[in-house]
Order: sequence, then structure tokens, then C-alpha cells
Amino acid sequence: MAVELKASDLQTGKYKYTWKRDKGDGKYAGPLDQAKVDKDEGYEVLAFIEKLMNDHSKAKRADVHDAEDALHAPQLSTVVSRVDLYRFVKADLGW
Repeated sequence: MAVELKASDLQTGKYKYTWKRDKGDGKYAGPLDQAKVDKDEGYEVLAFIEKLMNDHSKAKRADVHDAEDALHAPQLSTVVSRVDLYRFVKADLGW
């Protein structure tokens, strides 16, 4: 059964998210936009973590928080590529 996350699953007391596009985001929603993860946009973080969890058959709230913490790790602060983030977070979690 696929995991479907919602805003309340994230650690909103620990990380600050916006629930709409940032001012810097244009209207473009094509392949280039989909190749990146904006880590302060809650809906993008939810989609990223949801895919990661479903790909690895994870379903616990602790798994959500572990993935979220890994995504926000200081060493990944400049990484925005969805592919790179997926690879780094997966490796960090040992999934």
C-alpha cells in the first residue's frame, strides 16, 4: 500500500516550509522545474519523501522524520537536483 503524506507528517516545528511557490519560482513547471527540489516548499518535500518511502516500502512516521532530517542535512544545503538528493538521502539512511 502506497504511503500518502500530508503536511502534518512533517516536522514543521523543526523546519520552516511555505505551502505555495516561492517568490523566486516562476510559472514554469516543465522538466527542468521537476528536476529540482526546493527544500523550503512543503509540497515539494512531501512529494520527495513520499516517493522515497514508497520506493523502499517504508511507512513509519519515524521514517518520514529520518528522511526529512537527511534531506535537510548541512552537507546537502546547496544540492537541489532531485536525482542527487535522492541518491544522497537514500545512502545516508541505508535504504
